[in-house]
Amino acid sequence: MTMKTVDVAKSLGIHPSTVLKWVKMADIELERNESGHCEFTEENVEALRNFQKNRNRQAVVKVVEKEEVVISDERAQDMQKQLDQLFLRLIENEKRTEEKAGEVVTFQILEHRSEIDRLNKVITKLENRVVELESQLKSEDSLKGKKPVPRWRSFLTGIFSY
Repeated sequence: MTMKTVDVAKSLGIHPSTVLKWVKMADIELERNESGHCEFTEENVEALRNFQKNRNRQAVVKVVEKEEVVISDERAQDMQKQLDQLFLRLIENEKRTEEKAGEVVTFQILEHRSEIDRLNKVITKLENRVVELESQLKSEDSLKGKKPVPRWRSFLTGIFSY
């Protein structure tokens, strides 16, 4: 009987992504279905249970090993001073990074503002030009509305006007 990753995770009491991580760490070979999903056999699940037990034992051993390590006072103080100095440098670097980021953002805002101002000027010019062209178009339309007097008529009226 095969099980899905989610089912195995529930039986072990862990997250499904942890199951996949452990499979890689323990180098367990799995079969995959047509969709490419992992299918776990009972042997695979048992191997993961053993891996889980061994991981818990390793964590206890690491804690015990750390407690057994004793460092001389002078060396511990030197290390603590170095850690404090590194911590202060880290804080200073974070402050500098924040300041630089603020400066960059401020610069970008100023650039955007100047670009917006430039575009507003262009828009204003275009609006003025459109108004000018509309007024020209209206004046031309009003002139076209009046029919021009034929040439011969204006000539004749000029002669007989006395």
